[in-house]
Amino acid sequence: MKDYKLIFAVLTVAIVWGTTFLAIRVAVQTIPAWFVAGIRQFLAATIMLLILLYRKEFRWIGWKNLGYQLIFSTLMLIIANGMTTVAEEEVTSSLTSLISACSPIVVFLGSVAIGLQKFTFRAFFGVLMCFSGILFIFWDGLSDLENPDYTMGIIFLFIAIGGWASGTIFTKKLNIQSKNISLNLFYQFAFAGIVQLCFAF
Repeated sequence: MKDYKLIFAVLTVAIVWGTTFLAIRVAVQTIPAWFVAGIRQFLAATIMLLILLYRKEFRWIGWKNLGYQLIFSTLMLIIANGMTTVAEEEVTSSLTSLISACSPIVVFLGSVAIGLQKFTFRAFFGVLMCFSGILFIFWDGLSDLENPDYTMGIIFLFIAIGGWASGTIFTKKLNIQSKNISLNLFYQFAFAGIVQLCFAF
């Protein structure tokens, strides 16, 4: 039974995460990017709040923990997700997927650089295998890298990668053991949604 759950979880992530870039690309054709990002985070915060209220788990997390959550939110939601959404006003979803696939490589190299993990060829090979798979799928999109109209979008995507990698490494370094991930996520989504909607106006 556990194997079926694992397969279902992997497939769900693959489908939902894999279609995210396409969904964003479609949305930003008619709605300003920061509105798309802000509404997305605000919607997520609302859903998390309803779940927490239903479970009677909503509470104040304290200033110290709030500070950590705001840092995570800034790096991974406002900068990473936000700049990815802004970039997709300029570039195709396939190119976005391809460039975003560099994130695990940056996280791996960053973790090695600051001593969070040791360099092993096995781990590096694993990361390259994942990237190669995405490279194979979106091979036709490589020509878009030479398109001068995509320059700003590509820059935004690398800023997004920097934000995501920094947030991931920061999370690993702090190694905070959370008793209620849903509660932390609510504060992250709520903060990101408010900030991004402010950017939209």
